[in-house]
Amino acid sequence: MLQEYIVYIKSMLRLAKNSLKLEANSRSYNTKKVIAIRREDQSVWERRAAFAPSHVKKLTKNGVKVIVQPSNRRSYPMQSYLNAGAIIQEDISEASVIFGVKQVPIDQLIPDKTYCIFSHTIKGQETNMALLDAILEKRIRLLDYEKLMDDKGTRVVAFGKMAGIAGQINILHGMGLRLLALGHHTPFMHIGMAHNYRNSSMARQAVRDAGYEISLGLMPKSIGPLTFVFTGSGNVSQGSQEVFQELPHEYVSFENLKKAAEHGSLNKIYGCEIRRKHYLERKEGGGFDELEYEEHPERYISTFSKKIAPYASVIVNGIYWAVNSPKLLTIPDAKDLLRPARTPWLPTSVGAPALPHRMLAICDISADPGGSIEFMNECTTIDTPFCLYDADRNKDTKSFSGPGVLVCSIDNMPTQIPRESTDFFGDLLFPFAQDILKSKAEEPMENHNFCATVEGAIIASNGKLTTNFEYIQDLRKINMTRHKEGSFEDPSKKRVVIFGAGRVSAPLIEYLYRDPNIAITVASEMKDQCDELAKKYPGV
Repeated sequence: MLQEYIVYIKSMLRLAKNSLKLEANSRSYNTKKVIAIRREDQSVWERRAAFAPSHVKKLTKNGVKVIVQPSNRRSYPMQSYLNAGAIIQEDISEASVIFGVKQVPIDQLIPDKTYCIFSHTIKGQETNMALLDAILEKRIRLLDYEKLMDDKGTRVVAFGKMAGIAGQINILHGMGLRLLALGHHTPFMHIGMAHNYRNSSMARQAVRDAGYEISLGLMPKSIGPLTFVFTGSGNVSQGSQEVFQELPHEYVSFENLKKAAEHGSLNKIYGCEIRRKHYLERKEGGGFDELEYEEHPERYISTFSKKIAPYASVIVNGIYWAVNSPKLLTIPDAKDLLRPARTPWLPTSVGAPALPHRMLAICDISADPGGSIEFMNECTTIDTPFCLYDADRNKDTKSFSGPGVLVCSIDNMPTQIPRESTDFFGDLLFPFAQDILKSKAEEPMENHNFCATVEGAIIASNGKLTTNFEYIQDLRKINMTRHKEGSFEDPSKKRVVIFGAGRVSAPLIEYLYRDPNIAITVASEMKDQCDELAKKYPGV
């Protein structure tokens, strides 16, 4: 009996010891796994978060401590995060991984932490190089959502679809105002900006209502057939086309776009999805090869301005543009497309002013300054969402009347539908959360075992750029060289344009070149002569 009692006591001691060990492990796990959701402060409109309360609830159930910086601007109230198990506090220094959406102010960066954000640094963007320098100096591990990709190079975490939805709503609203300024009342007048609706479903209903009026023939005949050209077939394009499809519509092929633009019905809107093969071709020999283009984009030119743009009423741009890739539309392209032209496809009628040119609007959802739409060298904003860009390179953000094309190029469109965007983004990010939580920024990358998707998105770690992103320093050197040579316009410089590159021009250029405060541009039909002068006088 005594022996049995001793065995029982020993077994109970073992159970107690194991229980204490499990509790200690649990405490250790909790102390290791602390994340923070930071307050967004780049824009007064920014109401998104990387995770919604539903995602926080799953994390806390898995033993993760979630700290949420207080913000009354977030679309989800703080109480919702509290109810999900989060801790609301200003100090997030306890967290090893900090999740945000947009860039972090330099003075708020905490050393030796892992930050997950859209940093907008992977193309060597000048405006964010100071941020990247600070990240390197503070030994921060930077994970950029834009580089979370699968083994095929496709992005797996993005707001793209939400940007497409918001962008399409915005441009339909802008079309109503632009056409009214040109003398035409249209059903688009009853569509508001995306953020004016409680959610995208309400906005879609407004689009459907406008579509019903279009199907009844209430579009002015003086406008003629309307064509929407969508560049790309990715998430951005899919989102914008979902909204477009709420209108009475018909899709036409690339080959039939011209016919639809000139002879189409007024009771519906025409859509055309454009892929790379439709407008990119080799500089030498023509044709298009997808694999060759991926490796050598510099071998290709864009024919978009000649084959597609002349037949587009609205261009919805959702393509990713990489450095050295051909521009979709250049500044000279815009000058040609926006010249006042005769519009023989439009019927003439009393009181119906003719449109100045077919292209009415561009919704540049990619919002890449100086990128695929070259003349858009800065984004518009939710406060000032539209600008008129004309053939003389003037931009007007205060009026919808006057010459030019209406452009909407907002770089944070998804925040106009913030709850849906947060839910959508968090659903995509959550499967990678546990892997990201392994990160200890103070330890070398070699000590971690990240999955390929997560590891491939880490731009900086332990005070250095990771191998795949060392090219950013090369881009910075190129940009600095161009600045020194005057290739970029310095607003403090006087700018002189010289027409002709012959014998008369050469001594004038030599004289003006002596003054470093003068930026010189030479324009001539004889490009060889221009090139010779540019070699002789770097920066010209």
